[in-house]
Amino acid sequence: MTDSIQQPDSAPRYHKIDHIALAVDDLEAAITLFRDQLGFVLTGRRHITGKTTGMHSAEMQHGDLIFVLCQGTEPQSQVSRLIAHHGVGVAHIALRVDDAHATAKHLRERGLAFDTNVIEGQGLRQIFSNRSKLTGLSFEFIERNGEVGFQDASVNELFEQLERSGAY
Repeated sequence: MTDSIQQPDSAPRYHKIDHIALAVDDLEAAITLFRDQLGFVLTGRRHITGKTTGMHSAEMQHGDLIFVLCQGTEPQSQVSRLIAHHGVGVAHIALRVDDAHATAKHLRERGLAFDTNVIEGQGLRQIFSNRSKLTGLSFEFIERNGEVGFQDASVNELFEQLERSGAY
């Protein structure tokens, strides 16, 4: 495998996988798996409340690898609906980009649809694609300008935009 594969000039520039979000049925059991069996460190917890539903999440890190574990708080939560339709597993894969707005514009021109607008946070911008019927995946495109973690305000805005769109 080569370290310098030439990408077409028209392709967006992805730097790395920023994190992977997993939809889980049992947050505490998933934390135990990642911490006690896989050796990850629990670096943060959140409780997000939208207009009508919510979720609990835990951030697990091992070196540069970050997984965000998400559990819905009720059956109508986006996370619970995602699990009901697709089972537990990958909720989204976040790709680090230089410019979230330019990436979204470029990908829209190529036919990719989005569930959110660009979410503007302190030190980061992010936007989430529709879940692909071909792969079952949703992508987050995240631009970081100083923020290394996650912000409550940005996560809340994401949750509210997904609630409004009915996406999961």
